[in-house]
Amino acid sequence: MRVEQAPRKPGLTALLKNGTALASRPIHKFLNKEDGSVTAFSFVVFVMMLVMGGIALDTMRQETARASLQATLDRAVLAGAQASTSAQARDVIEDYFDKAGLGAYLLAEQEDEIDIKLNSAKVSARAVRIVDTYLMKFAAVDQLQSSAGATAEVTIPKLEVAMVLDNSGSMQGSRMTALRPAAVEFVQTVMENTEERDAVISIVPYSWSVSPPKSLFEALNVSTTHQYSRCLEFSDADYDSAAMNPATVYQQMLYTSKRGTTFGDLSNDSFAWGSGDTYNQTCYPEDFFQILPYATKQSVIEGKINSLQAAGSTSTNEGIKWGAALLDPAFAPVVTALQVTKTKIDGNGNTVTYHDVDPLLSNMPATYDTGDTLKVMLVMSDGKNDYSYRLPAQYRGENSNLYEVTYQEQEFHYLYDRYDTSRRWYGSQYEQYCSWSRYDCKYRASGGQTTSFFLYSPHYDDFYNTETGATFQNSDITNIPGYISHERIDWDIAWGLMTPEYYKNKTGSWGPYNEFGSSGSKAITPGKKDAQMEDICDAANAAGITIYTVAFEMGSQASAANKLRDCASTTSHHFNATTFNIKTVFNTIAVNVKQLRLTQ
Repeated sequence: MRVEQAPRKPGLTALLKNGTALASRPIHKFLNKEDGSVTAFSFVVFVMMLVMGGIALDTMRQETARASLQATLDRAVLAGAQASTSAQARDVIEDYFDKAGLGAYLLAEQEDEIDIKLNSAKVSARAVRIVDTYLMKFAAVDQLQSSAGATAEVTIPKLEVAMVLDNSGSMQGSRMTALRPAAVEFVQTVMENTEERDAVISIVPYSWSVSPPKSLFEALNVSTTHQYSRCLEFSDADYDSAAMNPATVYQQMLYTSKRGTTFGDLSNDSFAWGSGDTYNQTCYPEDFFQILPYATKQSVIEGKINSLQAAGSTSTNEGIKWGAALLDPAFAPVVTALQVTKTKIDGNGNTVTYHDVDPLLSNMPATYDTGDTLKVMLVMSDGKNDYSYRLPAQYRGENSNLYEVTYQEQEFHYLYDRYDTSRRWYGSQYEQYCSWSRYDCKYRASGGQTTSFFLYSPHYDDFYNTETGATFQNSDITNIPGYISHERIDWDIAWGLMTPEYYKNKTGSWGPYNEFGSSGSKAITPGKKDAQMEDICDAANAAGITIYTVAFEMGSQASAANKLRDCASTTSHHFNATTFNIKTVFNTIAVNVKQLRLTQ
């Protein structure tokens, strides 16, 4: 009989080994199942991307805010650098931000952020904007800061200025009174906002002519014919160029006066308006009429301006010629000569050294292509060009009618009748009749030697003693009573002692007097001066000199004012002024010079 046994249950080990235990089957299945495992990773990545995107978005918003601030700052400081003062510069910056809707983000001005000078400008500003974050909040970053800063710096280290100022007689009185403070304020604006030696100013007073100081005159090559004054003659060709070449031989201008009846000193009366010899000099040797070249000291320049006086008539063409020459680089050797150390004795008897021009100035005048230099000429005139008088060759050069005679002093002895020499009159009261044609005088030695000038009259064939007034009626100078020796004076030296009017009155010869007038063969007409002025203005503008012109109290002289306007670099560089607004005009020019500098 066969007995069947019940099946044996598997052991725990077997169950675990085969993975067939009912209780453990779901765990095993889960542990070995890979479906859905990327979901968790994706979630992690998604959170990370969300955070990174939030950072990118918020930082992009931060950069956008910064870029807006920076762009506004850049425009604002550039515009502010063209302002005239620090306060104006800050106002410009604030206005830019307000109009951009960003005014709340502009930071307050700090010390030294804005520094405005005439020949330089440095303008800085800063801005900060806080940006609230969107998604970075989840990373505990609630705000981001956008900061920006900008600096605009414009610099022209050197400024060369020539102030060409009318000092003709019509400037006397209220006009000169108004000019001086206006010109001084211009100088103050230039010098007080400029580093030392960065601004150099020359003053060129002009009337009939322009008078250089002795030092400048001697630095040029001049054919000298007298020692009375130092004005130069210019040819038409000289006005075609801004330069004056120190190697060129220039002719010295004749020194005399259109009016005046004195002898020996043609500057012995006042400069008051009138017919005196002082007022009508062809060239003024007085210090206050002379050029002040290349000055760097404000006090020196202001002193020069305040010393100006007015006399004579107008030659604006010559004033502009000298102003251009002082700015032209051809004058560099002249500047070098003016910088040489010299000595003089001061009021206390001490030997002191000095320089006509600051020896520390370099590259003066700068070449026109020097990028860091601005050359400016300011020309002021109160009237049209007038005639200038000259004498022809027959009254120049050697052998004038004036003699310097050395003789033994004589005293009047008696007067006698030429037709009856036995008739004689003794006593000093009869000397007054010596010049009468019927009478002659006898003199006798009375003392030592003396020297006087005797003027020969080709009209009367006699000699006139310029010191005593006595007339010697004899064409032979050796017959002058007490004659010892004589020297015949050159015409150019003679005219420095007398005027053509004096010559006419004493000799009866009208030749020089007629020639030395508007109808004279060598007279320089207003029309010729106008043409020369046009030429020199064109040459200076073409060379690179910026010209400002001021027509002062010329309301009734529209044609003359227009000629000044045509001389200016542009019509906007020309100004019409009166005694009431000339200070404003000069200040406006100073501001324009600054703005021009900032655009270079």
